[in-house]
Amino acid sequence: MNFLAKWIFVASLSATVSLLALEPPKGCDYDIQCVYEMEGLTCGDGSPSYYTVIPRRDSDNLLIFMFGGGACWDAMTCSVGMALNLSTPELTQDWNNGEGVFSHVDPANPLKDYTIVTIPYCTGDVFVGDSKMDYGKPFTTYEINHKGYDNALNTLKEAARNFPSAKKVVLMGTSAGAIGAYTQMRNFDALFPNAQKYVISDAGTPFQTPYISEEMYVRVLKNWNAYKGFPVDDNNRPAENFGAVLDFNRKKFPHIKFGLIHSYSDYVMTGFATGLGAPDYSTVIRDTIIYAADHQIGANTPYQKVFFTESWGHTFTQYPLGSTKSLNVSLGDWIRGMINDGPWENIRPDLEGQVTPWMPFNQPPGIPKPNYPFTLY
Repeated sequence: MNFLAKWIFVASLSATVSLLALEPPKGCDYDIQCVYEMEGLTCGDGSPSYYTVIPRRDSDNLLIFMFGGGACWDAMTCSVGMALNLSTPELTQDWNNGEGVFSHVDPANPLKDYTIVTIPYCTGDVFVGDSKMDYGKPFTTYEINHKGYDNALNTLKEAARNFPSAKKVVLMGTSAGAIGAYTQMRNFDALFPNAQKYVISDAGTPFQTPYISEEMYVRVLKNWNAYKGFPVDDNNRPAENFGAVLDFNRKKFPHIKFGLIHSYSDYVMTGFATGLGAPDYSTVIRDTIIYAADHQIGANTPYQKVFFTESWGHTFTQYPLGSTKSLNVSLGDWIRGMINDGPWENIRPDLEGQVTPWMPFNQPPGIPKPNYPFTLY
């Protein structure tokens, strides 16, 4: 792990509990990203993962950030890069001079002064997996540890132990991490009983049938053993899909504000949906998120809202929050309203008129051409 040499590295089985609300853990200091190894954090290839802490001076609030980076569920998808990283991730994000939620100076970022805990992603299972699969049988061995669920849960436990007096706690993820964020909501609720809680999902497509193939969907979730981590109903039956997880959260956690940020034609999620057997690649994301907004989040739920944009963009919170707008509302103002009890409404261009799906790789006006290979945040 030589890449850690340029960062403050703290190797411990558990970090020291802070005596004050958001006092830096032992060995760390303000505005420095400190890295902590811990048993129970494992990457896809069996190498260790970690979590990081970036303390902010005079902060009473905490941001727990779950990174994304694709997904895989068999030998082909795991070997061709659909999951960007299955080994110990390098530290690449600058939390002081980045853009969007990564900026410590941009006044448009309402989270800029929050102490931060990050959960790296290296398991290819959108943080819901609890399996060890050998995808190389019968002639070779190709083992992948889909242990994202425990990586997220163990880090949430450490964050709660280190910062038990945080007043506001935001659990946020992008892409794969965005799905993981709302899947972990019940654990998040239990671990921070006294805090005001918020969950923000940036491009966390709630994949579900009939918009993708049921056969493929069941296969993926089975390979990940995802049902172990899904919430269960009163009859002890796990949620059937990610849309059902949203529906469970809406019914069970009215005290947690939830926000879904998404474009109608997310080019990355369109690609994954196509791989999961979507009958119509040109409309699958649009139809999925509209259905979720109407039926699983709820069009009139006061504590759950959506911010939808007419674009093919994939994740928005890593860009300047004041510049991303939909229906003349900036993403920064929408998040600020959510966490500060200000004006906060559904932003849904589809309710203002017909949203025409973008055909993949035809560049919409005003939307920059994506980099190749895809950038999966």
